[in-house]
Amino acid sequence: MALLRGVFIVAAKRTPFGAYGGLLKDFTATDLAESAARAALSAGKVSPETIDSVVVGNVIQTSSDAIYLARHVGLRVGIPKETPAVTVNRLCGSGFQSIVNGCQV
Repeated sequence: MALLRGVFIVAAKRTPFGAYGGLLKDFTATDLAESAARAALSAGKVSPETIDSVVVGNVIQTSSDAIYLARHVGLRVGIPKETPAVTVNRLCGSGFQSIVNGCQV
């Protein structure tokens, strides 16, 4: 359990948001989350190979690959395929629930 080993937040980034049908309409949730994940890894100077779990919070899965959002994001940013991944959809609480889930791993 992560709480026994310690939990560290070394960087955090979020995706942009805009108007429905606006400038971001051609980007999937996976594209946006990939961008945020890359930025967080870079800001925290964290190597993708050191990640032991991928937890991604998302509200309203709209793209066809969003059911596997955390898995796709992890693979796109170079996290090994053996690393477990889970997508959280808890409406407005998805981000915070992702932190809680990460602590429970």
